[in-house]
Amino acid sequence: MGLPPAGSAEDYSTIAKLEIRGENFFGINSGDNPNPRPITFRVNPITKTHAEADAFQQAADAGMRGGKARLIVDRDLCAACGLRGGVNSMAWQLGIEELEIITPSGNKKITVKPPNRRRQ
Repeated sequence: MGLPPAGSAEDYSTIAKLEIRGENFFGINSGDNPNPRPITFRVNPITKTHAEADAFQQAADAGMRGGKARLIVDRDLCAACGLRGGVNSMAWQLGIEELEIITPSGNKKITVKPPNRRRQ
């Protein structure tokens, strides 16, 4: 992909891999993505620009739905994707029931829940 070596001073890219239903989808954050695609998930605007959203969108575009999945990210989840629920929300919209998340800080499995929505 022409990216600098992971962990180098020039490395600003985040890479995510979503494994679902025997398929692998590799995402990259939008600033470095050579093949940007519209993110159709109802999710916060910060998450829409992240590698996780790119990987989930590819899975959605391929018709992947339901079951269990694994998300591997080369950096820890930011607050928008983790604490504020961006990843959970996208997983819920794909009908995923259980998601294993692997980051440099470790592994955890979450039971995917309906996202919290702000009142408008």
